[in-house]
Amino acid sequence: MRFIAFFEFQPDKLEKLLEIWSEENQTENNLEILYPFQILAETYKGITGFVIFKSKNVFSPKIRKYLSKYTHEGVTIKLIPIWENTKIKKELKIFREAKQKAEQQWDRSKYQKIKNLGSTKTLEILPLIDWHSNREDLKVELGVSYLIKTDEDSILFDVGLNSVQRDPSPLLINMNQLGISIEDFNIIVISHNHGDHVGGGKWVKNKTFSLTANQIDLSDKKVYTPIPMTYPGLNPVCSDEPMILAKGVATIGTISNSLFLFGLEKEQALAINVEGKGIVIVVGCGHQTLPKIIERTEALFDEPIYGLIGGLHYPVNGGPIGIMGWFPHKMLGTGKLPWNPITNEELQENIEFLKKRNPKIVALSAHDSSEISLKAFHNAFPNAIRDINVGERIIIK
Repeated sequence: MRFIAFFEFQPDKLEKLLEIWSEENQTENNLEILYPFQILAETYKGITGFVIFKSKNVFSPKIRKYLSKYTHEGVTIKLIPIWENTKIKKELKIFREAKQKAEQQWDRSKYQKIKNLGSTKTLEILPLIDWHSNREDLKVELGVSYLIKTDEDSILFDVGLNSVQRDPSPLLINMNQLGISIEDFNIIVISHNHGDHVGGGKWVKNKTFSLTANQIDLSDKKVYTPIPMTYPGLNPVCSDEPMILAKGVATIGTISNSLFLFGLEKEQALAINVEGKGIVIVVGCGHQTLPKIIERTEALFDEPIYGLIGGLHYPVNGGPIGIMGWFPHKMLGTGKLPWNPITNEELQENIEFLKKRNPKIVALSAHDSSEISLKAFHNAFPNAIRDINVGERIIIK
């Protein structure tokens, strides 16, 4: 990916910065310099210089160390991805066509009420992978995996990120620490085909998933996926349409959205009917948008919405991670163009939309939302809010 790093510094720092630049061996920093250090003859909006470079992993420790050499000298750096003219023209066309297709699909998606869903007296959701935890012996990462238990079934909802493809993966490490084995669930549900939900980016292209760096034996599991996917020894069911998965558990079917640089993305969420309370919705990333998730759920069930748990992708003014002012979640995965990010006004509109349902349980994942958004949910739902922490069960009964 290509980046431009804007430098803001005082003129008396120039010679020192040039000295640092001349001493750098760029090949050792996992980056390729496309346009070397340039100094502006006149400061423009605080910017005094810039560098354009290419890197496969801008969050690598070496990149951070490289940029920190300049910040230690009092330089302020603003990092921004850039695209070539031909690239951006192509991506804009793909985005707009996918957005039109997604809206057409939504307009045509008229479903009958789901009858005979059944219910569960107890619902337990145990985050196995997410961004926060209060235990040092558990791994956190920018992904999702929840173990969902009802009276009769156990469902593994998504399988995390495993960004560097470790074996055992963070998911398997946490399962071991929590005393959970592969035999402790009989159903696997994949919300959508993104790396942070299928076990890493390496599996996305082949439309498969993995709990660790190698695909282990899962031959006795039922698997439900949002698009046609494969897994050795299994025949995953593509649950594009709403359907019952187990007693009291259904998928609301996929809802499409156009994501810049990703194209048309289909994502499904679970609806679980807790006896005497109502429907608890479990969401992966929320690319579908909260209003459409709620509207689809209300169209499918007579029971009221009791709770909503999971990711909703609200990177308002930031995100879970950033480097030198760049927050990838703020720019990507929002269903909007990168220079038109989700605003605080839109966040508040969505919160008000959910408030009208008077939910009794609300838990927002930190893996794809900013601290500003997490705090906004805490303020809006003081009695209903629950924190999603790896290793801490959310129990409804």
